[in-house]
Amino acid sequence: MYFYLSKLLAPILNLTNLLITLIILIIIFRSFFLKKRIKYFSYLIIFIFLFISIFPIGNLGLRYLEKDYVNQQKISDIDNIIVLAGSENLQSTKITKKLNLNSGSERLIASVKLANKFKNSKIYFIGGDGYLVKNSLNEINVATKFYEDVSFDLNRIHFVNKTRNTHENLKEFKKFADNNEKNVLITSAFHMKRSLYIANSLDITLIPYAVDYRSNNFSSIVNFYQKFSVSGNLSSFDIFFREILGILAIKLFY
Repeated sequence: MYFYLSKLLAPILNLTNLLITLIILIIIFRSFFLKKRIKYFSYLIIFIFLFISIFPIGNLGLRYLEKDYVNQQKISDIDNIIVLAGSENLQSTKITKKLNLNSGSERLIASVKLANKFKNSKIYFIGGDGYLVKNSLNEINVATKFYEDVSFDLNRIHFVNKTRNTHENLKEFKKFADNNEKNVLITSAFHMKRSLYIANSLDITLIPYAVDYRSNNFSSIVNFYQKFSVSGNLSSFDIFFREILGILAIKLFY
């Protein structure tokens, strides 16, 4: 139920989508009725939208999510490398018949880097297809193509299929987990906090190895101006907002 509810509500829980929808509804309502009642509410919604568009609130939020994973703890004697899916571009790979990854591609790259450093380790790539209407190509297919393209030994990889979100990913890994082994988790830095909350709820001990950092540290106002982007600010806030909702959901439902 949680999975289907989260997917059905996903467009609405995207804060940018929600604010724009509310603005459109406000314009409609103010044109026909309820002018006085929604006047101040409309000001509030427009203020919030402009505030997160102009100022790097999302960037600050991402920095909060990522700050605990900036300095990587020392890792030795890895047994298992858990890679969460999410860097695979399914549609583009299907259409072009070539490997297509998104901004989270460092997850796959880092897994090869660690596996080459720790020769006795095994990679657990965990994914599937999080869409309600399934694609003919899934995350496992695309990840397999990546490892083949970089000539990595597929015998060292255990592909865990048919999981649809992070909770199902780690719940499935728990079936293979051994308390005496050292397990490293690779995922995007902004997603690591939520992933570790889930791991703790499942009583799985993981060493974080964060990649794909999204927050920016601006050394001057000039640099901030050069990077200024309304769409970028909104996108950063949407990622932060989604992760916070995810953390709250874990605390409420698990």
